[in-house]
Amino acid sequence: MKKSLVMMISILLLTLTGCAGGSESELEGKTLGLSMYNPTVSKEEAEAAEFKFSSNTPVFDFESSKDVTFSLNGSTYTGEYTLEDEHLSITVEDGDASMSIDFDEFKASEEEYASYSGTVSDGELDEGDETTQLTNAYRNFGLDEHYLFLEE
Repeated sequence: MKKSLVMMISILLLTLTGCAGGSESELEGKTLGLSMYNPTVSKEEAEAAEFKFSSNTPVFDFESSKDVTFSLNGSTYTGEYTLEDEHLSITVEDGDASMSIDFDEFKASEEEYASYSGTVSDGELDEGDETTQLTNAYRNFGLDEHYLFLEE
């Protein structure tokens, strides 16, 4: 009796840890470009548009449940992200320099043509010893600005 109880508990624990292992993110495997809401574009035009990311489109490639690549103006930066509830925090690096951007109210977008939306709640730039292209990238994000995250 004790052996079968221990065996059942062991199987249950293995099953539970197997299901909970490797925390997946809903962003994993997605590539999202950022855009600001444009009130001069009608809802019909926006829904009918085909989005193609250009080199000056800020693009986040969520490679895994924590790794992200940020691309802008031909430069690419690697880093990490966390997504907890409606808070997305992204940190990328370029040598000694690093940039962190936090989005609050990050959730599925109400706009049909956008996957997600969020508002920049905080940002930090550590330039290290010298100014890098990451400085220019950081200037693209405005505090309290609302962004749409689009899939190409």
